[in-house]
Amino acid sequence: MGRLLVLALVVLALPLVTSTAVPAAPRAPRTVFHYGDSLTVGTGRYLSSFLPGWSITESASVGRHADEAPSAVQSLSASLPRVLVISLGANDDPGAVTAFAKDVRRIVTTAGRNRCIIWSTVVRPPYNGVSYDGYNRVLRQIATMNSNLRVFDWQALAATHPRWFGSDDVHPTADGYRVRAAALAKLVKSC
Repeated sequence: MGRLLVLALVVLALPLVTSTAVPAAPRAPRTVFHYGDSLTVGTGRYLSSFLPGWSITESASVGRHADEAPSAVQSLSASLPRVLVISLGANDDPGAVTAFAKDVRRIVTTAGRNRCIIWSTVVRPPYNGVSYDGYNRVLRQIATMNSNLRVFDWQALAATHPRWFGSDDVHPTADGYRVRAAALAKLVKSC
């Protein structure tokens, strides 16, 4: 009879143990703001297929400049998705490195520390004899000071696959856009 009493007490205590357990942490919202220029247009065709279950808002415009981004991000304020995927700089003057850095910093500040920002390096031939290496250095430097900014090294990936590009050496083929979307999606999932 003593064993039955101990067993009954253990069974009665089980609900108390399970009811005091710490609840699982809520999952971060799976939301993305995909913003940028013509590369965003092309990448957007494939990105959702690599992010099933994610809600993606896209704003893409051929010829868009980096200085348009801070006000666009600010206009979303509280409704800004948790992850920002940005592709800008290829339509800007590569000699204006200071202005580009200012735009990147404004976006990082506006987005806040709780959002993940993924910004693609610029791949394009020099403009007026000036390469886009300065822009790509700025992205890497700002990322070292801001843990929520991650640089998508499109420059390195693209350099290993020159066959992905047409005659302008800026816009990839469908295969290139597909690989670009898959690589970006991998970074999004790591945020």
